Order: sequence, then structure tokens, then C-alpha cells
Amino acid sequence: MEKSQIKLEDIGRIIAGDTPPEFFIEIIIRGIFVYLILMGALRLMGKRMATRLTRNELAAVSTLAAAIGIPLFTPDRGILPGLVIGAVVVIVQRTVAWLSTNSERFERTSQGKISVLLEDGCLQIKEMKEARISREQLFAQLRVRQVLHLGQIKRVFMEASGAFTIIRRVKEQPGLSVLPSFDKAFQEELSTEKHHLLCSYCGVTAAPMQHTCPNCGAHETTKAVR
Repeated sequence: MEKSQIKLEDIGRIIAGDTPPEFFIEIIIRGIFVYLILMGALRLMGKRMATRLTRNELAAVSTLAAAIGIPLFTPDRGILPGLVIGAVVVIVQRTVAWLSTNSERFERTSQGKISVLLEDGCLQIKEMKEARISREQLFAQLRVRQVLHLGQIKRVFMEASGAFTIIRRVKEQPGLSVLPSFDKAFQEELSTEKHHLLCSYCGVTAAPMQHTCPNCGAHETTKAVR
């Protein structure tokens, strides 16, 4: 389109573009076909596609969307290429799913491993760095589940899908508060353990006369709460 053809008062061009009216009827037909292709492909890829997706499933859905989206709006592109790409995506995804079901090694390679972010009330700093999860991100996940301190938690797993699995302790222990530092009023509602000192960053119990945390390298301590 030439620069001289662009006019702000050309409402018809802004709304409908240069598309001939007949193509709008074709868009309806194309839209129905594309919808059926998409629903069929998602059904063939399994029920998992309707829940939280793994990285492989997300890649499959993104590829499928890109493949079938072009024929929907481009008059000179047919539906058949999108159908072929959709079929390839379905075959690849079903193959990956089958291999993952029959081989734990392949599943770990393709899906990723489970990370233990918290163990017995203490943050696992190395695992958190590998999973690229910050301390505040993890604390936010705990607060969403009404967790007040790390002593309430036995394990926190980050699944290969990115979901968090939180397992509570049967008997709670004193632990590091996960409440925001600025919420002093709420912090004061928790009872403190005067003689139980923890690393203020990761929650590891601080030994007497210990100036550096062996788990995270922090130098500050705080009282455990319950």
C-alpha cells in the first residue's frame, strides 16, 4: 500500500482492510475447518492438553496454533498445508508421550527433572538456583497456601511442568517466617522461640558462635517462629 493511500478518515479500510466482501464468507468456512482441525488435534494428543502443560506440550500447541493460524486470514494460502503440519505435530507429540511412558530416562531428558526446593523446613539453595526460583517467589507460593513459616513444611517439589507440590509436616516445628518483612503487625502475632536461632535467609538452624550459614553463606540470624 502506498503512503498516499493511508488516510485516517478511511474508516472502511481501517475496519475491513482491502479484503473483498466475498472473502468474509470464506473466512467463516475456513474458521470452521480450522476449529475442527484444532479440536481434533488436541483430542488426539490426549487429555493432558486440557490441563497444565509440559514444555513439550506447550511447544506442540504453539506450533499447531502457528500452523493453522495463517490459512485463516490469508486468501492465497490453503488449509491443506496447515492440516499437514497439524498431523506432523500430533504424530511427534504422541511419539514423545509414548517414549516418555516407556522410558524414565527419556522422560527426564525431554520433560526435565523434579527439583526439591525445600527440605525439612530449610531452603535448598542449589536446587533453587538450578530451577531459577527466587526466595520471594517460593515464599509467595507458600503464602498462597496459608503457610506462615517453614517449620510447617516437610517438602516443596517443583514438578517438571512448573507446578509446586507442597507437603506439610504432621507435627509442626519452629521455622523461618515467610511473611513479608514490612508487615510488622502480622509478624508480631506469631510466637517466637527465643533460644532457637535460624539463618535469616534459608531457615537452617544456626549453631552457637557460627557466623556464616553453611547452606547459603548468609551472616544474619533470626528467631524461629511457630
